Amino acid sequence: MNKRTKFAMLTLLIGSAVISLDRFSKAWVVKNIPLYREIAPIPTLHPWFSFVHSTNSGVAFGLFQGGTLIFTIIAAIAVMAIAIYSIQSSGESALLAISLGLMLGGAAGNLWDRLAYGSVVDFILVRASDTLVWPTFNLADSSIVLGTGLLILYLFLDERRSHRESNSAQQPAA
Repeated sequence: MNKRTKFAMLTLLIGSAVISLDRFSKAWVVKNIPLYREIAPIPTLHPWFSFVHSTNSGVAFGLFQGGTLIFTIIAAIAVMAIAIYSIQSSGESALLAISLGLMLGGAAGNLWDRLAYGSVVDFILVRASDTLVWPTFNLADSSIVLGTGLLILYLFLDERRSHRESNSAQQPAA
């Protein structure tokens, strides 16, 4: 199996795993937690960590509510772009494949919600205090954030490698 095929398979495998976990978790929430009800899946961590069934027709942090159509189009374009890049890539690095797979799965998971429900199902609630509450999110959101962080790391490491290679190529032989 060549590098391109391995790269695409790793990206798509990770993306598929993320979609599966995301779909399973959201289906469980929709079935078991009434809308806007909060539960403590791990009582010793409550109130810092809990599940609350909510929906979001906007983007991160609940911004731009009601923009379902435009965000559905953007998510569909992102899913297609990542999938096409993964298939056509030269198979640069496993880190890049992992980051793209995480972003692909997260974008596809939230796209699924937008198409099925008209909004995204969110349920993970984290708070530091009564006043410091992080907006609810889901596994797809977490996957997108982690994938983006790994992509930034990949770009940083790749830039350092390129810089090292160009410096060593410019040094005269001794």
